[in-house]
Amino acid sequence: MASITLQDLNTKAEIRKKTAKPLLWIGIVSIVMFFSGWTSAVIVSKGGNGNWLNIELPFAFSLSTIIIVLSSLLFHYGLISIKKDNKKMLKLAVSLTLVLGLLFVVSQFYGWKELYSNGIVATGSSSTNASSFIYLITVFHVLHLLAGIISLIVVSVKSYKEKYNSTNFLGVEVSIIYWHFLGALWIYLFLFLKYIA
Repeated sequence: MASITLQDLNTKAEIRKKTAKPLLWIGIVSIVMFFSGWTSAVIVSKGGNGNWLNIELPFAFSLSTIIIVLSSLLFHYGLISIKKDNKKMLKLAVSLTLVLGLLFVVSQFYGWKELYSNGIVATGSSSTNASSFIYLITVFHVLHLLAGIISLIVVSVKSYKEKYNSTNFLGVEVSIIYWHFLGALWIYLFLFLKYIA
């Protein structure tokens, strides 16, 4: 049975450092392409459909925007804190970011509930192309955000175990890149659905 040496562990850590960010960026590019396809489909559908229904977005979606911006600012403060070896502030920032991430999901749910109560449905005889696209785009953003929440849980647990410090914060950095991306993506989607769709 082969034993794992310290050199083996260092080699694995170096490989992880070199591959984590490039793999994340590949994932981000694929998500951008995914949502670009759908927003393009909205533009094509709207242009070819003379009776396109403009739907007013619920207030909960505006609230979602505020929540995700605040969460990004907090998480960024956590990254700045760990770079200064302030582990206490990292724990607080990541925990609050996680709470805000969950509140974002709740606010999206309330947005869907408001749409539904106003007769704007995703499928069926009462649905329109516009209503279907709103649900499709927002639901899939939340699904991608759930991956970010899982990442936040991992970072939160590791921060409470004090696994991060000023020389070892790659996990925080990778998680924050993805979280900032999700925030920027939501702002784009929100503005797109509000002013273009």
